Amino acid sequence: MSSEGQLPVRTKLAFGVGASAEAAVGIGFMAFNLLFYYNVLGLPAKWCGTAVMIALLFDAVSDPLMGAISDRWRSRWGRRHPFLFVSAIPLGASFVAIYSPPEGMGHMGLFLWLTGWTIAMRQSLTLYQVPHLALGAELSTDYIERSRVMSHNALFGVFGGAGIYLLAWQWFGSQPGSTENAANYLPMAIGGGVFAALVILSSAWFTRDRIPLMAQPGDLPPFSVAQFWREIRDCLRNPNYRVLLLGLVFLGAALGIREAVNALVGRFFWEFSAEDISYFGLATPPAYMLAFAIIPFLHRSIDKRWSLVLGIFVVCTAAVTPVSLRLWGSFPENGDPWVWRIVMFGVFAFYTGIAVLSITVMSALADVADEHEVENGRRQEGILYAARTFFGKVTQGLGYGISGFIVDAIGFESGSTPGSVAPEV
Repeated sequence: MSSEGQLPVRTKLAFGVGASAEAAVGIGFMAFNLLFYYNVLGLPAKWCGTAVMIALLFDAVSDPLMGAISDRWRSRWGRRHPFLFVSAIPLGASFVAIYSPPEGMGHMGLFLWLTGWTIAMRQSLTLYQVPHLALGAELSTDYIERSRVMSHNALFGVFGGAGIYLLAWQWFGSQPGSTENAANYLPMAIGGGVFAALVILSSAWFTRDRIPLMAQPGDLPPFSVAQFWREIRDCLRNPNYRVLLLGLVFLGAALGIREAVNALVGRFFWEFSAEDISYFGLATPPAYMLAFAIIPFLHRSIDKRWSLVLGIFVVCTAAVTPVSLRLWGSFPENGDPWVWRIVMFGVFAFYTGIAVLSITVMSALADVADEHEVENGRRQEGILYAARTFFGKVTQGLGYGISGFIVDAIGFESGSTPGSVAPEV
């Protein structure tokens, strides 16, 4: 069977499950990193944010570079699969290392440890993520089938993220000291790292039968720095591509700020228990399943551009409404069962919007790859999707970095426990 038309369900499942690895380490990092390094170890929050932003400097080079290299790669394992296999163990190992700094480190030592291993984790993620997304664009040339492929990717991504979120918070809730005990973080990291490595290897192995059926490297010019920047410039000339990048900026920034402070907000603003917070992970799979079901209808009826607008509207509304109502004095007091229920619905709505955005952007990028081939005579999914991963990392990193400076600016003290934070903070 060629890459045209519908794909076997097993292929879509094998490709999609790979996204759960990315989600597991991503959520595991964003949800707990600030809690661990700032509130438990005492590293200033702005130092935590700075460490992540430094890693962005490496992403700025590695993401598009990985795209350009994989576009040109020739092997019996195709263009993308060699990088998927190589990335698995470094990604899992670096995620574990982030949560296992040696005892007795001062602030500078912790900062260097966090910075170095964050760079290692994100470089390993680049080695996997860019070729994996490019692979998804090559599996089918059908407009709607690509939406289905990327829907599987998004759906499995949320199961990976929700799974580690639920299990990690349940773990913290069952252990002495909960999230305030440094010893509780390493088992969470080991579980997430092993899971990510095994999932990547499985996804690569069970999609290898598609290698002979996918596009192979054409007559691309030899790689050089000048050629590299010319290819990026050619991509940015496409107006549809620029619109998609704007959507990615919003998506990454929204997720970056929310995930970086979400644990702090849940523990200290809403004063939820670790077990209460863990159940928020159960809201995301239904949200993505709803998006998975309605995406083909949305793309047919209002097109992909207006699907992006709809997703942005839902995300904005869901993100600000509960906190705004509390600040305006129009929300139940902490401890009232309705607080958790309303926040839970807000989480569901937020991730429904995020799912619509994510699936739509990934599907539309595959269409842009077709346009790019017609206009420039080159098929380069790798470099097109590399810009997606870089912009996503940039905005998430900036969101995390900004969150770190905000936490310091408002006077939130490390070592705090629920109920001990001053109301004005």
